[in-house]
Amino acid sequence: MTTEKMMRQLQLRDLPIAKKMKTNITDDYVIEIFERLVTSENQSLYGLFIDEELVTIAGYTIFPGGYAMLGRLRSDVRVHGKGYATELLLYLIKQLKLNPKIVWIGGNTNIQNSSARRVLSKLGFSELKTFYGLPIQKRERINNVPGPIWQQVHSVQEKRALLTKLAKSNILKIYPYECFYPFPFRQELVTDEDLAESHFFQNPSADRWVILKKDFKKEAFVQVKYFWNDHFEQAGLFETIDEFVANDEEHPRPWFDFTDKGYKKIPDLTAFEVSDGWVLYGDWV
Repeated sequence: MTTEKMMRQLQLRDLPIAKKMKTNITDDYVIEIFERLVTSENQSLYGLFIDEELVTIAGYTIFPGGYAMLGRLRSDVRVHGKGYATELLLYLIKQLKLNPKIVWIGGNTNIQNSSARRVLSKLGFSELKTFYGLPIQKRERINNVPGPIWQQVHSVQEKRALLTKLAKSNILKIYPYECFYPFPFRQELVTDEDLAESHFFQNPSADRWVILKKDFKKEAFVQVKYFWNDHFEQAGLFETIDEFVANDEEHPRPWFDFTDKGYKKIPDLTAFEVSDGWVLYGDWV
């Protein structure tokens, strides 16, 4: 019997057949936000069909500066091991490379997700960075050096100058654009609008600074963008974060992105909501 295979971009009318996939994912968020994914200007969702039956889904999001992050990968459990996930992602990469504005393509997955990591390696991506996204759950258990509130930096020009300073010193290699979405840094990734919405604070000696920006991932967070591994040694860093949270009406939970080295230096892990770390893969186009 001949098997008919087809790959195409999904549309809103495909939601009923997407719901029929047996992925064993409880309360799949892709189904919940399906309409947004297929109607958005910067997001797309694709499907691989076997004999007109949808068996694999994958998509991408395009970020400022021409960064494309692959994701939303799931397959019907009845076709696992057939290579459909890799095939569909290769198709997406081919489509993305037709867009001259795309400069980088990648994806990230959990450290322990060996199957997804194998797929990303098969795509030819380089393994770039391991990181841990950890929200605070018990502030009183954070053993940090206390100190005065850091000085806020207000103008977009001053904020841009700090980014330039870090880029030149090669400290800034991965920029945590949003919670779950880090990228290799280029100035084009961070727009002036993004800088205007971000809150910069600099320590008294002007050799450390932090960016605080609101984000929402099922609840309100303030993403702490700090580019060194000495969080708990920097006097006033946590007091600065505390004040920002206290003055915001939503009282967002601070979210930290730690490197391997930074993670190992956390004095008490019970202060954070600990989960498996992430590995970023990708390459420049």
